[in-house]
Amino acid sequence: MFQNNFITQARNYASAWARNLLATPADQWVILDTETTGLDSNAEVIQIGVIDGSGKTLMDNVLCKPLNPIPASATAIHHITNSMVKNAASFQSIWDNLIQIADGKIVVVFNADYDRRLLNQSASHLSYPKTFRPVRWDCAMIKHAEWVGEWDDYHRSFRWQKLQGGDHSALGDCLATLEIIKKIAGN
Repeated sequence: MFQNNFITQARNYASAWARNLLATPADQWVILDTETTGLDSNAEVIQIGVIDGSGKTLMDNVLCKPLNPIPASATAIHHITNSMVKNAASFQSIWDNLIQIADGKIVVVFNADYDRRLLNQSASHLSYPKTFRPVRWDCAMIKHAEWVGEWDDYHRSFRWQKLQGGDHSALGDCLATLEIIKKIAGN
């Protein structure tokens, strides 16, 4: 009984979060996603997508040239090749644009800890590592897990769910995240 109440409370909290987010003016929050060269501490951002709260595209699968080659295992997931980023802009110029777009806004990401870490890793290579200051980082993946309500006793948390509707492009995953938020809100 306790677990059922706990799960119901978590689901209600996640729904309230999504409704409040959707009630926030669309220009005050963004959904961000990245594609990267991998998962480890040497991985770099190679594609960024950003939309505002209404779904308006602010960064449309912008490619970034990494310092190191893209491993075949990463390309197999997102289909971004070394030849595609060969003449892409540097991460530094993309980073400056991202700061202008996201600074002072709520930033929502499906797996926020990962994307935030990879953005910081990529920015650490810059000659002047700037950071943007969002109002807050919100993790749509955690909220979605709470809303679905599958408790994992081993990890003592809600089981993470795959992003439904994403296509492993940064923009496609942003749009899929917006649809998940609407679903959680009951829209």
